[in-house]
Amino acid sequence: MGKDFRSSAFALVIDVGAPVGGYYLLRAFGVVPVWALVLSGLPPALRVLYTAVTRRRVDGMGLFVLAIVAVSVVTTLLTGDARLLLVRNAWFSSLAGVWLLASLVVGRRPVTYEAARALLPGKGAQLDDAWEQRSSFRRLWRVLAVVWGVGGLLHSGVSIAMAYTLPIDDVPALDTVVSIAFFVLLQVVTQVLLVREGSMRAVIRRPAPVR
Repeated sequence: MGKDFRSSAFALVIDVGAPVGGYYLLRAFGVVPVWALVLSGLPPALRVLYTAVTRRRVDGMGLFVLAIVAVSVVTTLLTGDARLLLVRNAWFSSLAGVWLLASLVVGRRPVTYEAARALLPGKGAQLDDAWEQRSSFRRLWRVLAVVWGVGGLLHSGVSIAMAYTLPIDDVPALDTVVSIAFFVLLQVVTQVLLVREGSMRAVIRRPAPVR
């Protein structure tokens, strides 16, 4: 297995598996819900800090994760309300959804396009050429910004509804399942739209320009 795969698998375990597994492990030892949520929510933040120390830099997403964890923990400790911690994923989804939709009117290109460009650093010139030359390509990324933005807001609404209507101990596992389901659904929609538009296949196959 490659280094990138191992890094991604490790991040998935820490960001998804550790909070859920840690919560139920702590609850099995009698830790009250609010402290189980606080402690089980620390691994993702610690991973961001570890990455910042080892790479000597913190990206915008890392700072965003740390801010969400810090605000949710402080607010919950001040109020003693465990349900405020249950909606921290909803905070992330809400802000991400608003950010995606706002990028349609603020800035030159939608966040979805910029994300694709960041994930394909060797294809930047080809992507930019396709953006300049094909209206269908530009429309594709704007549609995807709407799809992911609305999807993020819908996920946020579902998470908040579960947090405030279901028993606390039911929510961490169920919210994780719902989050994964939303992500998979949005990925499927994305891939279908990419295939139908067709430009990305040509971009991937086209060699990078010689400098």
